[in-house]
Amino acid sequence: MISIENSLKQETIEKIKREGIPVIIFGAGIVGEALFHICCNVGIKVEGFCDNNINKTKSSMFNLEVIHTLHLKRKYKDAIFLISAADIIDVVDQLHVLGYSKWYAVNLLLKDFDVSQYPFSAPTGFVEFAVGTCLLCHDGYLNPDKLFLRSVDIIITERCSLKCKDCSNLMQYYQKPINCTYQELMQAIDGFCALIDEVNEFRVIGGEPFMNKEIHLIIKRLIDEPKVRKIVIYTNGTIVPKEVQIEYLKSSKVLIFITDYGVLSRKLNLLTQILQQNYISFYARKAQGWTDCAKIMRHDRNIEQQKKIFENCCAKNTFTLSKGKLYICPFSANADRLQAVPGFENDYIDLFQSPRGAMDIYEMKKKIRTFLLEKDFLETCDYCNGRSFYAPEITPAIQTENPLEYEQCYLNSR
Repeated sequence: MISIENSLKQETIEKIKREGIPVIIFGAGIVGEALFHICCNVGIKVEGFCDNNINKTKSSMFNLEVIHTLHLKRKYKDAIFLISAADIIDVVDQLHVLGYSKWYAVNLLLKDFDVSQYPFSAPTGFVEFAVGTCLLCHDGYLNPDKLFLRSVDIIITERCSLKCKDCSNLMQYYQKPINCTYQELMQAIDGFCALIDEVNEFRVIGGEPFMNKEIHLIIKRLIDEPKVRKIVIYTNGTIVPKEVQIEYLKSSKVLIFITDYGVLSRKLNLLTQILQQNYISFYARKAQGWTDCAKIMRHDRNIEQQKKIFENCCAKNTFTLSKGKLYICPFSANADRLQAVPGFENDYIDLFQSPRGAMDIYEMKKKIRTFLLEKDFLETCDYCNGRSFYAPEITPAIQTENPLEYEQCYLNSR
């Protein structure tokens, strides 16, 4: 098996070299760094990088230009793209729209890559996680018979220690935010894991997930689940976990992702110190990538317009588990929780409608796969401002004193 993989890897390398056209790494992030080192080792000349994040185009990588995706055609009529982004489905769709057909998943190139041999712009543990995630996602993309998901967000609380008016998860609209109950969350996790083959990462989110005092019990359930490879807890640096919670954070399956909001992340230094003392994996990064996508408003778009909003959405594969329902994106999940949309039944999969037999499970898996991978728009898209790959960034974490108002829909039976 190893010799076959090595043979396929060598064939891929030689094919890329023979093409004789520019080679671009799609994704100017951690995995892009790894892929550049690999290309140097095997003799593939990289012309440059491209990325959807306009901020990354303001500087170079390895003295090579980082081009914004929208500007690719101005410089390259044809090119080979090595996809270093884990969201390979989105990237392939983008390249198709731009008129490029030559691209490669990089799972063969990344396999057995030793990150410890090279310098990176992030801690080794996070680099290993990012490379491993990309490898698994590309494997999953090339093996469609397996119901593999790159990541699933699970909302464990509506409560947050910050009041960001532009929160893309719509926490600023909750008038009386609550914690999700342990029983509700266990039922949702059980129902979800019974129907998927593997998920690379369960992203534990809120709100601020550490505001749910039962978070350690939720983490334990996910640690014990063999279908879950990694648990990533997204926190804002305002709360230090309690001792009983820290014990579960020590698992090798757990990674703490800290968004650094500057002075608002008032306990960031203490939090990172405690995590380091307990040998808990974490990665802290300055807040970035915020766009004006948090308004809830009906636009009365036609179907073609909604499809365009969906096609250009950078969050349409951010699958979210909320109240036992599986959604394609966090806006859809939270708009439904808030009753800000009329309960569109085609915009989610209800996992509480549990299959009873093997055939039912098979059909449910097909239904989930079709829903997650073949949907071309959501009815909820008409209520969304849009979250384009190319949307301009806004200042993150501007605080609001009171919850924002929105119009509730009472047309649905909930």
